Amino acid sequence: MTAPAFDPVERGTTMLALPKTFTLTRGQLDGEECPWCGTELTTSTRVDLGVRPGPYGDPIHPWGCGTCVRARARESYARHSYYCRTCQQDPSTCDTRRVLRRLALENRR
Repeated sequence: MTAPAFDPVERGTTMLALPKTFTLTRGQLDGEECPWCGTELTTSTRVDLGVRPGPYGDPIHPWGCGTCVRARARESYARHSYYCRTCQQDPSTCDTRRVLRRLALENRR
């Protein structure tokens, strides 16, 4: 098994949809709290979601808790094949599907 990637793009966390940024608190926008559940994060419990465009064009850098990241990765993985032409033809050749699956499995407890 390969070591998990630390780059959020390579890891796939930048593919996970966030709640609307105008609904997030300053702590959720800055990575101090999970954007989905609001749990306070520590360096050992947080997962990098990558730099994203924020309200008014300012970049934000959210981080999520492992539980929510896994849940969002599983949801994205489950929905992905419905709209992906590559998956509809041959799911084994879809890199996005592969990354989402790895991300969902990586954050298991």
